[in-house]
Amino acid sequence: MRSLINLILLLCCFGLSAQQVLDKNISVLIDKYAVDLVLKCEIIVEINVDGMKIPNKTIFVDFEEGKRPKVKGKGLSLLPKKGMLNQFRELFSTPMQAIFLGKKDDNFVYKLVSLDNNSKWVTADITFDDTTFQIYETVINTRRQGSFKAVHTYQESKYPTKSVITFEVKKFKMPLKFIGRKEELSSFPKKDENVLGEIILTYTYLD
Repeated sequence: MRSLINLILLLCCFGLSAQQVLDKNISVLIDKYAVDLVLKCEIIVEINVDGMKIPNKTIFVDFEEGKRPKVKGKGLSLLPKKGMLNQFRELFSTPMQAIFLGKKDDNFVYKLVSLDNNSKWVTADITFDDTTFQIYETVINTRRQGSFKAVHTYQESKYPTKSVITFEVKKFKMPLKFIGRKEELSSFPKKDENVLGEIILTYTYLD
């Protein structure tokens, strides 16, 4: 489960640099998310999985330029050490081909195809604003851990205030240390079952 959450929050919080011929819009998107984050935030993590009750987690993340983000909070060992907001930079660092699918309202829609046989993801559909280049929606298909859809909400900040990630995976296993021994496990998923789940991240940015 640790690797699953890491993958979701790294990709649900992306990255593209080695494409042969870069589309102008994709080039702008890469430049936008290539900048090191320098900020502090509180993140409430809510995990909803079929057949399980999991308590919400609150973590604090400190992003410093040129350094690994510092993450504090209960459940730390099961949360990504690279943080959640630099997910796009991670995705865009993979050699890829970008295919323009069209426009949806004021948003561009692209399909990204990984050119790296060793990458964790195969394709990613992304929807982003044609002016601010903020990413509103992603659908990522991975090689081993199923598909993930992430929807990001923005307010006044240039960073998302909320992210909702939905997924269906196989070989899902949640350690008792994370869910708490007193939580109900009436229909705890078996190792090889398909599992529907949702992770909600709510961000509060600190001065």
